[in-house]
This record gives sequence, C-alpha cells and structure tokens, in this order.
Amino acid sequence: MPTLSPLSRFGNTKNNLLMSTFTRMFRTTACCAVAIMLMACSKKSVTPNNNNNNSSGNNTNNPPAETKGFAIQDSKIIGPDDKEFVPVGINVNGPYWPWSHATLPDVGLIADTWKFNSVRLNCWPEFSSNNQNNTDMDGIIKAFTDKKVVVMIEEHNWTGRYPTADELATLSAWYKDLAIKYKNNPYVWFNIMNEPGPANTDVPADWLNDHDIVIKTIRDAGNNNIIVCDEHGYGQAGGYTQGAKQSGVLTYGTNLTAKYKNVMFSLHTYDLWVYGDTRLQNYINDVTAKKLALMIGEFGVGADLSSAVATSVYKNAVPKNIGRLGWQWDGTDVHKLTTTGSGGGYAIDNVSGAKPGNLSFVGNLLWQDTHGGVNPGSADLIPPAVLAANLSFENGSPQSGSKNIENWINFGTAELDNTAADVNNGMYAIKIPSGGAGGAGQFLYLAPGATYKITAWGKNSAAVSAASSLGIKVTATQGGAESQIVSLDFTANGGSTKTGTFSTPASLNSVFLFIYKNDANVDFWLDNISIQKQ
Repeated sequence: MPTLSPLSRFGNTKNNLLMSTFTRMFRTTACCAVAIMLMACSKKSVTPNNNNNNSSGNNTNNPPAETKGFAIQDSKIIGPDDKEFVPVGINVNGPYWPWSHATLPDVGLIADTWKFNSVRLNCWPEFSSNNQNNTDMDGIIKAFTDKKVVVMIEEHNWTGRYPTADELATLSAWYKDLAIKYKNNPYVWFNIMNEPGPANTDVPADWLNDHDIVIKTIRDAGNNNIIVCDEHGYGQAGGYTQGAKQSGVLTYGTNLTAKYKNVMFSLHTYDLWVYGDTRLQNYINDVTAKKLALMIGEFGVGADLSSAVATSVYKNAVPKNIGRLGWQWDGTDVHKLTTTGSGGGYAIDNVSGAKPGNLSFVGNLLWQDTHGGVNPGSADLIPPAVLAANLSFENGSPQSGSKNIENWINFGTAELDNTAADVNNGMYAIKIPSGGAGGAGQFLYLAPGATYKITAWGKNSAAVSAASSLGIKVTATQGGAESQIVSLDFTANGGSTKTGTFSTPASLNSVFLFIYKNDANVDFWLDNISIQKQ
C-alpha cells in the first residue's frame, strides 16, 4: 500500500523501469507519502483496543463453528473443511487507520453481497492518538469470522523499511497480545508487517530475522493460526526483474517454513509489475516450486497502471489457485471499486446481489471472481487502451507553489499554478519555473502495437533557446534500449496547442510520459494533456 503509487495509495515507490533516464520514488498504491510523513512522528507502544467499545458484547476468543484450523500443506492452504482454501477478498479499514469510513456496518456487504471470503485489516496502532477510526477490533473480527470470513490483521507502519530494535520489540508485543486473544479463532491470521524494505534493493537478512522474531513470539503464545509474510521492497520484489536476490520469499522463505508451520507469503503488485505477465508467471512458478504458499495481498483497483497489472493477476494467479486481495474497499484514494459516489465497494448501485451497474474496471473483475469466476479469455481482461493519471493537473495541493502534483514524479522544480492566464483548462496547470532545467513524468500503460494521438497545451514565458517538451519514451524489452517515440515541442513565447501521432512497439516493457524544460531562463506551463487510441 495497495500515494503517488501506481500510483497512489499514500505514496511513492521507486520504479526502475526506465533507470537509464529516470530513477524516482513513485507509486500510487496507499502507503508511502503518508508513511513517510508519519515516520517523522514519534512512535509509541500501543496495545490493541480489543475490549473497549465492543459493540458485539461477545468474547472473540469463541471461534466459529469449526474448531479445526487452517493448515499450510506445501503450497496450498487447507481449510477447516479439509478442502483447499483460496483467499479472495479486499483490504479494509482497521483500528487507527487514517481513513474514517466504518468497516463494521459493511460486513454484510463484504461477505454476503460481494461474497469475499477474506479481508486484510489495515491497522496503524502507532497513531491511535491521531486516528480514532474503527477501534472496535473485537467487533470487526467477530462480525467477519462469525460468517467464516478470514480476517488478516496487518501492521502498516514499516512500509519501505525495517523496524529498529525497539520498534521490533513493540511489534512483537503487539502481536503477542493478539496471538493470545485470538488463538482459538482460526479465522484470524497475522500479516506481520506491510511491504517491508526499500524498493529495488537486494533483500537483507533483516527480512528473515525480523519475521523470525515475530513469528516465534506468536507461536510461543500458543497460537498456530496462519501467519503471512509480505515480500521485500514495498512488497513488490523489484517486479522480479532481478530474480531471487530482491525477493525475501525466494531467498529466505524456506528458512521460515522449515522452522514454523502454517507460514505463507504475500506479493503486492503495482507499478513494478506493469507489462509483467511473464515475470509474474515465473515468480509464481518459482515460489510454488519451493512448496511455499503464496497470495497476492494487494493489487490496485485504480484507473491507472494498476488496472493493467490486475489483469496479470487474474491471468496468472487464478489458474494456480493463488489468493488475491484488492486494494482497497474504502475508495478514498485513486483505487475505486465503483465509478460513482465515493468509489468504495459500499457505493454499489445495487445491493440485492445482482451485478451492480457502476463497477470500475477492476471492481468488475473482483465481482466476477466471487460470482462465477473470471473467464481467462474474456474481453473483461483487456486493459483500457490508455491508463494514465491526472493529465489535467487538477489533483494535487491547491496551495500556490506546491510540489505535490498527484500521480506525477517531480524532477525537483515542478509546481502547480492556478494563475488564470497560465491555465488552459480547469483550475491548474503544471509550471516548470525559471532558474534551471527540470520537469515531471509518470509511467503509464498503452496498448502494444497501437496508434495514438497526443495533444497538449503549452506556454513559454519567452522564446526559448531549446524546446520545452512533452514526450513519451519506451523500452520494448526488459533491459532493452530506451527510445523516444513522440515529442510535442514548444519553442515560442505564449500559449499554443500541439498534436502528434505515434505508434507503440508490438512488444512493450515500459512507457514513460515526461515534461521537460531545457532553457533555464524561462518559465514553462503545460496543461490539458490528452492521449487517445486511434
């Protein structure tokens, strides 16, 4: 988590698809910008609020009807009914999560209408003093598990890094309390920490050591429920472009499963997995070949790169019975299950059980997944021809001079401008001010082997010595040469609209849209970008 990340859950992850030109923090997936901001705050140990405000009035130590638990057998999850269990579900707001939408009233919609069999409960106990949201963990867990829906509790605080020794002790204590509390409820699983470790780095021994310490704490408390370990590198394992060396699961997974029972692993698929069908297939095959159980703990549901990545999840995970949980039920960020209202899963326009009419592209896939299944050959698995975000620059901070331009990687000087004379459409344009060269960019999805038209309005404050440009660069293969396939060049003083046509290669590995101003002595504004398949 799935802010600028694929694109925005709360943050950015580093994307290495075009490292020869741009290596930036990027990802619209829900963790990072907020995570970075909150990491600066002082941390304290917080005991889970399992007793206060318990609207159910019942002790959640009482399990559902079955007393038999789930078990990992090689790469499969076996349920209490002795049948293979494949988690299919959604991430939901949990205790102290910054999004305020209440989860407990939606349990019926999630379990009975959407028919999800699992939820990942996003928790942030370090910030209980800031976010008094969804504090009734007992009530949430009881409501779901009474319906035999798995609740995977996850601690979200270490996105993109590993805990210090003191923080690891706090994390272990938090899980010890939960382990004791829920040791008789097999439908409560523990997802140790969200997306640990920096992006695009080899996995360190910290991944193994930290998980080992917390798992031992849970097992020593007498709890044998399923434990889930997220992948290294913001959960993405580098998109598996560098093989096992960036994968905690493939490097150290068997160390954990040799020592502990009922341990499985979770990959998160966002921007590093775009155009990644083959890589995802290889990753799944390599993990399951080691007899390790795997799920996709987050994949985005936004109208951005994540929609294309979601199609890879369904093409590759479903045939292998790999679990999959979408990001996120709430609809607060760019990831929307529905196209109207808040965009949350609760905003469906039909709650009778019949298929709603306002499902997003990925919302439709999730609905089909639990209502008869997704046909691998279906047109529903063809991503939209253009997946880009905030091409009009209307999403971002309204303050003048803000460097926060949602979904765009800022090369350092770009800012939003709401000066009417410098805006072509809406309230804002992007401005690259004088004083140096600079710009912004974003990765996007375009269909391979297709023809497109690109249009944009641009304005220089004076005639330039070198063009200010909007362009697209692509790589056709992993590690292949980068090539520029189109450029709209603005050289004159004043504003104008320019249009170009281009074709994408039949094979694509990455597509990058960039804005760049070369002349240090002028201001450059750009607005109203349009990319349309012809």
